[in-house]
Amino acid sequence: MPRPRRQAKPAPDRLTRRRVVETGLRLLAERGRDGVSMRALAEALGTAPMSLYRHVRGKDDLLRAVVALVLERMDLVPPSGGPWTERVGAWMHTLRDQLRGSPAAVSILIEHGNYAPALLRATNTLLRILREAGFDGPDAVRASREIMWSTLGFVSAELRGPVFSPSFYVEALRPLEDATRPDDVAEIAAHMPHLLTRNLDEVFDAIVRHLLAGLAMELDRKPVRADAAAAGGASR
Repeated sequence: MPRPRRQAKPAPDRLTRRRVVETGLRLLAERGRDGVSMRALAEALGTAPMSLYRHVRGKDDLLRAVVALVLERMDLVPPSGGPWTERVGAWMHTLRDQLRGSPAAVSILIEHGNYAPALLRATNTLLRILREAGFDGPDAVRASREIMWSTLGFVSAELRGPVFSPSFYVEALRPLEDATRPDDVAEIAAHMPHLLTRNLDEVFDAIVRHLLAGLAMELDRKPVRADAAAAGGASR
C-alpha cells in the first residue's frame, strides 16, 4: 500500500522590519515599555534574538520605529475650508484623539521626540493653515509650537492619570489637616465640590478655544504689510 504523504509544514512568516516593528507595538501595548526587550520580541516572533538585529539595531531603535509606526497611522487632515481657527481646532482635537489610542508610544514621543514623516506632514499642514491665516515667519513658527506643545502636553498629562485628578485633592489634604493653616487651603475647600469632578474633554475644548481666540486677537492687531495691502487692493 502506498505510504500516506506527509503534509508539508507551513513556511514560517518571513521576518521583515515591518513585522518586527508591528510585533513591538503589540508588546508595548500589552506590557508597557519595561516589558519590551529583544528577547521578549524574539519569543513573540518565534525566532532567535540575534536574528532581530538584521532589522533593528536594538531596543531604542525598535521603540523609535514603533512611535513612527503609530504616527504613520494617524490621519491629521483638517477641513479644507472654513475659518482658520476651526481648521486648527479640528487639527488639535484629531491629534489628541489619535495619540490617546497608543499611550505607551506617546510617553516615548514626549520623552525622546520623533520626527517621523507623519509628524512632519502634520506640522507642515499646521504651518500652511497659519500662513494662510496671516501668520508668517517667526510668528507662524511660534504659534505652531504653542498649538503643538499645548496638545502634546495635555495628552501626556491626561495619560499619566492621577496627578490633579479628583481623588488627588482628598488624598493630598488628608495628611495635612493638622499641619496646614486654614487660609492655606481655604480656596481649595470652597471649590472642593467642583474639584471632585472633572471632564477632560471639556477642559481640552476650553484650552483649544482660549488658545485660538488669543492667537486670533493677536493676528487682528498685527499691522497690515504694505505688499499684502497692495495685493488686496489689486484683487478688488
